Amino acid sequence: MHMLYPSLLRCTLLGTSLSLLTACADNHAASQVEAATPAAYNAPASLPTTTLSPSKAATFEQPTQSFASWQAAFRQEALSAGIQAAVFDAAFAGVSPDPAIIRADRSQPEFTRPVWEYLDSALSTARVRRGQALLVEHASTLQAIEQRYGVDRHALVAIWGMESNFGQYMGDKSVIAALATLAYEGRRTDFFKGELITALKIMQQGHIAPSRMRGSWAGAMGQNQFMPSSYMAYAVDGDGDGKRDIWGSLPDVFASSANYLRQSG
Repeated sequence: MHMLYPSLLRCTLLGTSLSLLTACADNHAASQVEAATPAAYNAPASLPTTTLSPSKAATFEQPTQSFASWQAAFRQEALSAGIQAAVFDAAFAGVSPDPAIIRADRSQPEFTRPVWEYLDSALSTARVRRGQALLVEHASTLQAIEQRYGVDRHALVAIWGMESNFGQYMGDKSVIAALATLAYEGRRTDFFKGELITALKIMQQGHIAPSRMRGSWAGAMGQNQFMPSSYMAYAVDGDGDGKRDIWGSLPDVFASSANYLRQSG
């Protein structure tokens, strides 16, 4: 959950749309939702694509220091921060810099397109209707979390819809590889080193298997796209199984988003 201005705005707009649709929905409207084509529901999040200029599409230029040297130095930092050697070595097995991640970092659609053009492409009738149906499907879980955290269920479903298209697209990048690439590249080294160490701590604590720790090119994770530091600060165990699984447990996803918003005021 990056919580950049466009992300907050689009979630607010979708939440308002969900609220209005739910308030005025009747049985006829519900039947229309159920009859909607599966393709409309299963499409990946409709984030706008951006055509890269030749300069942005250029091949990633390696920093002066080799990745192997950087990794060796970072390994010592991680171990000093409490990461076990076995955890680090398993997490970094086969990891190498990914030029596609660098290009994505330099061409974020939120900043390369006018905000209203971006919002028009991100919001759709199909997505709002899907959100309306899911509000009904998960009503009991959402009601319990709404009562516990004092956060409106429409906001939670809106965030879920905009961040991962209701869990259908959470990103397919290794979080460790993505964060390592961004830390090595050097534009925001300190920030991504911190996120990388936190991601290793999440793995070390057993909340998620390394093979399932996948997310966006920026290292945002799960159905609500938390960065590792946000996960560590705000993710909660909503289903009582002892883990904070924002990838596969909807109670954990909703409760974590609600906790994030409540703690953020």
